[in-house]
Amino acid sequence: MSYEEIFKKLQEKYTIEEIAESMMIPAELTEEEEKESKEALRQLRLKLHRERTEAERIRYDTLRLRFQIEDYLKEKEFSPEKSFGKYLETYIHAIRKTKKAFSEDIDVHYTRLSRILHDKEEPNLALMYRLEKHSGQLIPALLWWKLMIKKQEHQIRKDKDTRAAEGKKVKNALKTR
Repeated sequence: MSYEEIFKKLQEKYTIEEIAESMMIPAELTEEEEKESKEALRQLRLKLHRERTEAERIRYDTLRLRFQIEDYLKEKEFSPEKSFGKYLETYIHAIRKTKKAFSEDIDVHYTRLSRILHDKEEPNLALMYRLEKHSGQLIPALLWWKLMIKKQEHQIRKDKDTRAAEGKKVKNALKTR
C-alpha cells in the first residue's frame, strides 16, 4: 500500500489535524535528495561532536562504558578480557586521568590500584562506593559489584579441584541423597 492510500484510509476516520499530530509521515525523496539529506545530517553530527566540551565527552564516554558493562553482565559467560580490572582501566581512560591521579582521587594506594587493575587483588565494597561517587553516580556501585561477582561465579563453576580439596576437610556433612 502506498502512503497516499494509507493517508486516504486514515482520512476516513480522523481529521487532517489528528493525523498530523499522531503520525510521522516520511517524505518520499529522490535518490539525490536522500543523499543530500544524509550528508546534511552527517555534517550536523560532526559539528555537534566538535563542539562538545571536555566534560560532555567524559560524560558520554562514561555512559558508554556503563552500557557496555550492562551488556556484558547480560551475557552468560565470563570473559577474562572483560574483567573488573579491564573495565576499571577503561573507566580511568574515559575520564582522562592518569592511574596515579585517579588513585589519589579515590584514596587508594597506587600499588593496590595496580593490583586491582591487573586482577591480582579483588576490590572491596568500599571501593565500589567510591567508584560510584567518582563517576557522579553514572556507574552505580551495584554494577561494579556485579562485574566482580561474575568472575567469582565463573571460578566457583570451574574450580573442581579446590572444591574437592575443601570438601575433604568437612566432617558430619548433611546427607541429602
